[in-house]
Amino acid sequence: MLVIRKIIKDMVDTIPEEKLKRVFEMLDGIMEKNVAEAWAVWEEFGKDAIEGKWDDASERHDFYLYGIK
Repeated sequence: MLVIRKIIKDMVDTIPEEKLKRVFEMLDGIMEKNVAEAWAVWEEFGKDAIEGKWDDASERHDFYLYGIK
């Protein structure tokens, strides 16, 4: 699997099903829908995130999110 595909898959796997469903609903037929509306949904991700479990998250950000060492 290409690295970028794995990164995207891992990111999508972390999105709650309800929010992921909303994104796909927004992106369905994107040519007819307002792109700004889809981005507004995307920008909402993380605003209600639960408190993290990593003490050193700011130092190891890329590793935890993308697996990049």
